[in-house]
Amino acid sequence: MNSIQLKRNAKLLGAIALLFSAAAFSSAQAPKAAVATKKCLFWKAVSGTNVVYLLGSIHLASNAVYPLPKPIDDAFAASKSMVVEVDVNKLDPASVTQYLAKGAYTDGDTLWKHLKPETTAKVKKFLAAQDMPADFVGSLKPWLAGVMLPLIPMMKAGANNDNGIDKHFLDLAQGKKKIEQAETAEFQFKLLSSVPDSLGDIYVNYCVGETEKGKTEDLKLEKLWLSGDDEMLQKVMSQYPKELEPLMNSLLRDRNPHMADVAEKYLKTGGGPCFFVVGAAHLVGPTGVVAILQKRGYTITRVQPN
Repeated sequence: MNSIQLKRNAKLLGAIALLFSAAAFSSAQAPKAAVATKKCLFWKAVSGTNVVYLLGSIHLASNAVYPLPKPIDDAFAASKSMVVEVDVNKLDPASVTQYLAKGAYTDGDTLWKHLKPETTAKVKKFLAAQDMPADFVGSLKPWLAGVMLPLIPMMKAGANNDNGIDKHFLDLAQGKKKIEQAETAEFQFKLLSSVPDSLGDIYVNYCVGETEKGKTEDLKLEKLWLSGDDEMLQKVMSQYPKELEPLMNSLLRDRNPHMADVAEKYLKTGGGPCFFVVGAAHLVGPTGVVAILQKRGYTITRVQPN
């Protein structure tokens, strides 16, 4: 991918820093239709007088998710500090472009040489259905192609990173609250690019997944978030080929203990309520941040919409 292509695809590329949730849901089945929020992916952790609010985010969303349930907005207003995975408002565009350039072939190689014929046909069929040329990802390495492909229908359907839950609150917190990032963009890019060549075909095939069925699935992650169904969220998280288990563990489960450490710091030191916003996939399930904090002895309650 040359510099002109990088600039042309700027909106898609700008969303890649926080895409682990999108990757985790790329080929899974979500609720069939959006519903009014009945539950929030939102918890309150307490230690004495210290409070941490834990909100599961989606990093790309449409306008349909707003306004958010009042308890979420109230908790944010009451908080003195905020924690996110990465502060996307401080991303250096030049650095992002540099990272992404590492995901492109520069020696005349192409993605198609690293995929099975049936996977190549599946990807090209998907791109055609999205009115995108095949060469949109043809020069990309499998890891970057796998990340970008699920984004295309999502963004065409109206989802974007500006509407992401974490970005929404980052903008509101700017200059008003202390902001801490649990990870760095460099760390996340290194994880995303860790897909070994031996798994490239399986990963791309998985990331295209159900998206090739068409526009009915474009906002499935958003619909799942709106449903507040953490059990479905856990089910979706586990729907990937067995060969990808070590990779998916590194992208999701293995990051949770550190995130729990960051939340626990505020439960121990206080300093006013903390508003903790990370991808929803990191909060739920037996290895999620909520379960980890509960096992460490903290009192956690689910916060419901009014």
